[in-house]
Amino acid sequence: MSVSLVALLPVILLGIVGVLGFVGCGLDVTGLGAPAFTKYSGTTVLANPAVVAYWPLSETGDSVPAADRAPNPDDGQYIDPATLPAIYPWPDFSIGNAPNPNVESAAAPGSIAFAQPGIVAGDAVQPTDDPNARTPCVAVNGAYVNVPFNAKINPPTSFTLEAWVRVDWDKNAASAWRFVLDARTFDPCTGFGIIARADDGQPGIYHWMAIVGNGGTGSAGFTIAVSDDPPLTLNDPSMPAGVTYYIAVTYDGPSQTLILFVDGEQRGPKINPAVYVPNSTNPLWIGAGAPYVPLRPQAPGVVGGPLFPFVGAIQDVAIYNAALASDVILKHYHNGNGIDP
Repeated sequence: MSVSLVALLPVILLGIVGVLGFVGCGLDVTGLGAPAFTKYSGTTVLANPAVVAYWPLSETGDSVPAADRAPNPDDGQYIDPATLPAIYPWPDFSIGNAPNPNVESAAAPGSIAFAQPGIVAGDAVQPTDDPNARTPCVAVNGAYVNVPFNAKINPPTSFTLEAWVRVDWDKNAASAWRFVLDARTFDPCTGFGIIARADDGQPGIYHWMAIVGNGGTGSAGFTIAVSDDPPLTLNDPSMPAGVTYYIAVTYDGPSQTLILFVDGEQRGPKINPAVYVPNSTNPLWIGAGAPYVPLRPQAPGVVGGPLFPFVGAIQDVAIYNAALASDVILKHYHNGNGIDP
């Protein structure tokens, strides 16, 4: 390469950048020392006019509420069974199986760990916006967040649910359903939930699942969207425990369409028609499921809630009263990973 051409390289590169900017294309400079996008909470979630609830789950202990940062907040309460012996008198918080033998619930000690390293790269400690200082999150194993019922967080027609999670169980854990969030009733079946569902007879194989109540009874009372292949495969060395996922669910009321997204991409077919009847009585649980089951203690031999414990970290749970478009879902995933819009 001639000396004159080498000298012209900076000018040529500058011209390419200018053209890309003119035609509206972005140039990824994250590998050139540019700071990561660090305002996920403010400019991605709270700036959306449809957001009705947003729990970062960044608290440092259960002595304070699980704060909802959206307008007109609905704060939750951290329920740590290990520290509530008057309510949960067993030393082992083994929640056993669900009443339905086809819907299994695993045992869990009822533990929670606060101020864990954040799993959302674009969510920095405010107001510093330091990409090296992520907002912390919680890790649960039988503990959960209880948000009392409010119609606002159970939108009547269209909605979007989203959460960032890290899976901390492995292929040796009991096969079970593990709820990220659950706000349902049973018989009649209403509300919604996000689940990691174990495949029957295949240890370590899970699929993400969105569930909505259609007002019916029994298993027919719920409509389900299941992620397609490849599944979350905990016995595959390429998909170990400890992986972070961005899960989003949209329901468009006018078209009766339910869609499940994993890491910003639609996973599985659109479910249409999918009838949705909002929950009108039960609380929202984050990190556990079955808010329709009476809480422990129960009589001997009677199953008590909660059930379906998630095992891992959870951060930035949000509810919107609109079905966000697929490009918006993808933007949230990118911003959560530290990429500027």
